[in-house]
Amino acid sequence: MEQVKLNPSFAGVSNVTFDKAQVVVVPLSYEVTTSYRKGTKEGPSAILSASYNLELYDEELDTIPAEIGIYTYPEPLLPISDLVLPLKYIKDLTIDLINKRKFPIFLGGEHTITIGILSAYKEKFGSFSVLHLDAHADLREEYEGTSYHHACALRKAGESLPLVQVGIRSLSKEERDFINRKENIKVFWAYEIREDKNWLSKVIDSLDDNVYITLDLDVFDPSLIPSVGTPEPYGLNWFEVTSLLKEVFKNKRVLGIDVVEFSPIPGFIAPDYIVARLIYKIIGYYKEFSKK
Repeated sequence: MEQVKLNPSFAGVSNVTFDKAQVVVVPLSYEVTTSYRKGTKEGPSAILSASYNLELYDEELDTIPAEIGIYTYPEPLLPISDLVLPLKYIKDLTIDLINKRKFPIFLGGEHTITIGILSAYKEKFGSFSVLHLDAHADLREEYEGTSYHHACALRKAGESLPLVQVGIRSLSKEERDFINRKENIKVFWAYEIREDKNWLSKVIDSLDDNVYITLDLDVFDPSLIPSVGTPEPYGLNWFEVTSLLKEVFKNKRVLGIDVVEFSPIPGFIAPDYIVARLIYKIIGYYKEFSKK
């Protein structure tokens, strides 16, 4: 796939080569199956543009995360006429990044990209935990006539991998029945998190040593990040999400992460910056705590 879209470099870091970088930010403006508010194809460029305004020093960690080396990957122009080909490309790209010992942060785009990413990690690592932060279960077997859909993004993982879901507050009866049948799926419902002060340690205890993280931004309450395809009320707040991410990086080996479903609202820049800050916080946690 030769055509690429040129985006700003994450956090304005443009002097690091691919070979020297430990962290590779991969924009994937894939949007085909969005079923409510469209615009996730604009997400990566909005996040990258907002990231120019980040302070490179992190006050919580007392470090400059960018010093680890950040490279922004040239964005491939994925075909939208075929539902399978883009996911194969994403899988092949992911395998290449794994082979080159990079820590990838994929920026969606809709959640469907996770299907291709997880296929690559399963091929390379066999079994590992998937930590899924989301308002929705995304466990449908098929939706709108296809299994290659954002509503089905975690179905294959749920069939064969240890899957830990956090923040879920919207799903179908079919998905709930699937969860109830599967011993490998553990759900921390949004309402439970509000009621259980020990929820965070329970999430950590539910994960294997190797973890891949997929983070749909609608896990956050829409009062913080309304710019998503399908917002849901009573979501998680900033400190709940970042505290969880920090503990995962401190206690587990994180293989990679995707951040998906950001759909920018024209003229409303606060969510763009918040997501950029979240990604930089993730880079900081990787720099300080990662188990290589």
